Amino acid sequence: MRRFKAIALWSSLSCLAIVATFSLLSAFYPLPAQKPYSLIVEDRNGRLLHAFLADDGKWRLKTSPDEIPARLKRILIQKEDRYFYYHPGINPFSIARAAFQNIIHRRRVSGASTITMQVARMMEPKRRTYLNKLVEVFRAVQLELKYSKKEILEMYLSSTPLGGNIEGLKSAAYVYYQTPIERLNIAQLFDLILIPNDPNDLRPDKNPDKLFSERMRLAREWMHEGLLSRRDSQILWQTPAGATRNPLPAFAPHFCLRIKEGYAGQPVYHSSLDLRIQRIVEGLLSGNLKSWRDKGVQNSAALVVRNSTREIIAYVGSENFDDIGARGQVDAVKAIRSPGSTLKPLLYALSMERGELTPKTRLLDVPYDVEGFTAENYDGTYSGPVYADEALRRSLNIPMIRLLSGIGTAPFVDFLQTTGMSSLRDQRDRLGLSIITGGCGVTLEELVGAYAAFPNGGTYVRPSFAKQITVPAEEQKKKTFSVSTAFMVTEILAGLDRPDIPNNFESSLNLPKVAYKTGTSYGRRDAWAIGYSAEYTIGVWVGNVTNKGNADLAGSKAAAPLLIAIVNSISASHQKEILHQPVDLLKREVCATSGKLPNQNCRHLIEDYYSVVRTQDRVCDVDREYMVSDDARITYCPSCLGNHRYRTATFENQPPELLSFWASMGKSTREPPPHNPECSTVLSGEGPRILSPSRDMTYYILSKDQTIVLQAASAIDVGQHIWYVDDSFLERTRPGERRFISLNDGEHTIACMDERGRMSTITITVRYVP
Repeated sequence: MRRFKAIALWSSLSCLAIVATFSLLSAFYPLPAQKPYSLIVEDRNGRLLHAFLADDGKWRLKTSPDEIPARLKRILIQKEDRYFYYHPGINPFSIARAAFQNIIHRRRVSGASTITMQVARMMEPKRRTYLNKLVEVFRAVQLELKYSKKEILEMYLSSTPLGGNIEGLKSAAYVYYQTPIERLNIAQLFDLILIPNDPNDLRPDKNPDKLFSERMRLAREWMHEGLLSRRDSQILWQTPAGATRNPLPAFAPHFCLRIKEGYAGQPVYHSSLDLRIQRIVEGLLSGNLKSWRDKGVQNSAALVVRNSTREIIAYVGSENFDDIGARGQVDAVKAIRSPGSTLKPLLYALSMERGELTPKTRLLDVPYDVEGFTAENYDGTYSGPVYADEALRRSLNIPMIRLLSGIGTAPFVDFLQTTGMSSLRDQRDRLGLSIITGGCGVTLEELVGAYAAFPNGGTYVRPSFAKQITVPAEEQKKKTFSVSTAFMVTEILAGLDRPDIPNNFESSLNLPKVAYKTGTSYGRRDAWAIGYSAEYTIGVWVGNVTNKGNADLAGSKAAAPLLIAIVNSISASHQKEILHQPVDLLKREVCATSGKLPNQNCRHLIEDYYSVVRTQDRVCDVDREYMVSDDARITYCPSCLGNHRYRTATFENQPPELLSFWASMGKSTREPPPHNPECSTVLSGEGPRILSPSRDMTYYILSKDQTIVLQAASAIDVGQHIWYVDDSFLERTRPGERRFISLNDGEHTIACMDERGRMSTITITVRYVP
């Protein structure tokens, strides 16, 4: 009994000593890090888009045991380590057997390495010595304690050498056979578990005959043991062992590089991209660019986002990634470029949210001096008063600049940043009113993300590179504007009465309803088309990444046809509605002259959308009733009416700058007669509207010959302007007349008064630049 207790005690102490020693060694010599995997980027359906070499230069694609057939897995385990699922990393019986055989034959005739020991050796390659064998045993036990059997088998399948820099079954399947591992036949799979026996001599691209002989030799053994069927034997005999080494698939290179930059270290990335749609978009982009290459336009890009999930479905950074001459490796989707007119719908959205704009609001399209330059439309013409929807469809610059001037650049930039345009953050200090005509820099990715808020009722979510299982969570969403605003802007952009309708629009009979905006940057360096249907938001850019302009380049000609072709090709349904009309958006009658609620003098009414919650109730101030003499030559105010005979008449009280524009065009207008000249009362109301110079503007003067323009406009009953500079009389002019003056360096106050005593005053700063 004592002897038994002594043996038990000795055994327990021995076990404790072994455990303590193992623990101590593990603390000092922890498992080395797993070898880095190659990054695999898959499309949303699991197809390989792109794979990148591991950091150590190997093709090491992570291979799950679930990816190979169960019976092949059984053959592999039978061949390499039949007791894999039962031992703790080492097989003492195999070690004893191998040691005995090697001693008897005085050379190595068999090995005792388990799959776990082979993984340990692949993690930490060393020379084959008895000491290193002991290290493998130690590492194998560490592996078994840290990982499950499935994880260890995965490491083996992913790291086993298969010739050259190829490691793992999945890597070999793509490099040798250009196909996923699940599509290999039994012969090819069988070869992949044989090659590790001698990775250099059994390579299918180097020694196919030797590999075939080894295949048939071992196949007979496995058939004899019942692991291979008669049908398998036919495939094994009939399938050649030779293969050609080929590069791995490289679809959507710019998209995959973006993932590699942002998600390094992740072995498999399940992306949002749809390879089928990606190939369609690439083909359409290439076809569209063919005709433009002859004109010197070398580059194009496109981005497609699914509205419901904000997943990026197609991403084409350039027409040809490998075209070095055209700098195809430059990713135009993320390049910061002038957006042309594509920010105008977002300005409308902000103005509608403030309740200041509806589709039939009247805007002015007349010459406008602002921030030291004369703003112009794309075609150099002016239209006078225009409705807001017409101004956006025609992409008129002047109404947009006037609208932005009233809102302010800073609030607009703040609004744009809520729609994901983070590129503006660093440009903020130098942005002015020209931002609305392209005087800033944004990316195609940012524009598409911002436009995707429209079909989603004003909710912004950053476009996703990863496959989304569900719609974006609430914390990812940012409400930037209302559904009513999104609906009104969409109805405007979906209108067909616009000059940038592409030729292929009418032929697209099954085209779903699409809302879009084109844009062309200054110098014709960028052509844009950004639009959306109920399913997708799409952005297209055409130009040169070198910033070289082209006289023929325009969004309507170069980009819009491509956008329409993409919509028509990828849309699975034929929705004729993008958004449902929200309950707070109704229609009402407004005055056709002003676009505001009619007063009792308005004669022509039209229908207009308005938001019950947001739109301001402003009453028409254009159609006004005047007291005029019997002969309608003069008007009276209440102060000078006295006993004069009079009658009432309705006239349009148009803005002074519009009257000046009409006068310069020789257009006759039905304006109210001049005010009673005998009236000495100083009239209330606004003074002359100073058109130039601009209020609170700093003018940089380069020479003493450079002058500043003075110009103001007034109502029709004003015949004279009196100008003052720094409280000193300057001269008298007619309304609308221009005068050029020189000013000294410093701050100046400029005032303009009409003959009725109404005055307007502004302050400017002049700086001389030597």
